[in-house]
Amino acid sequence: MQKNKGGGMGQSILDQLKSYGIPIQSPNEQTIHSEYLPTGQLLEISNGYSFEKSLYCDQEWKLYHTKILAYLKSLPKEEALDLAKRIDSQDWHWKWLDKTYHLKTDDCNEWFYLTIDSKVQAACLIYFPKDSCLNPLEQIFYVEYLAVAPWNRYTPIESHRFKGLGSSLLLKAINYLAKKYNNSGRFSLHSLIQAEGYYINKLKMQHVQSNDKPSLKYFELPDHEVSNIIGAVA
Repeated sequence: MQKNKGGGMGQSILDQLKSYGIPIQSPNEQTIHSEYLPTGQLLEISNGYSFEKSLYCDQEWKLYHTKILAYLKSLPKEEALDLAKRIDSQDWHWKWLDKTYHLKTDDCNEWFYLTIDSKVQAACLIYFPKDSCLNPLEQIFYVEYLAVAPWNRYTPIESHRFKGLGSSLLLKAINYLAKKYNNSGRFSLHSLIQAEGYYINKLKMQHVQSNDKPSLKYFELPDHEVSNIIGAVA
């Protein structure tokens, strides 16, 4: 894993965790998928929590957020406001290191990271088991968190470095877990507003209003769409 540009501060955090006897990565961490991209870069998906990878998300992703904000501040107000509306920033406040610390147990929480040449490009946390709303007798997966690096979504300062990584990470993770738990592969989540269209139109998930949160709609993958999802990544 490439060292964080945060340098000493990042290493200090990892050293402090070690001093408390906290493993900085899951003893069961493993690579579940790897491939070389046409560019020759190595894409890998790992399963198992990693404080080092979560720290990368906190430091490098947030550093990029500041670059976007600095660029917007350099523009005329109207232009900046127009561009800001197009930026997917609803997860910018997420603290990945904190999430890892509180949700690092491997018995119910499954961590996944997608890296390209050791740089974290997307991260995901999936919980199991969760009772299904569409079929109360079935236990399914619940996607707690899913995000891609800010340079892999719309940004006014450059084109996407990589596309489709969020989908790739989610579907390969679900496919892996379906086999691990001998499960159908159905999953659910509460969606950020800006991501609702993707879950409805791309993944064909069903909105279950009764399980909505105040600002987050609940979606669940119905039985008849499972083969399309699992089959696409098998």
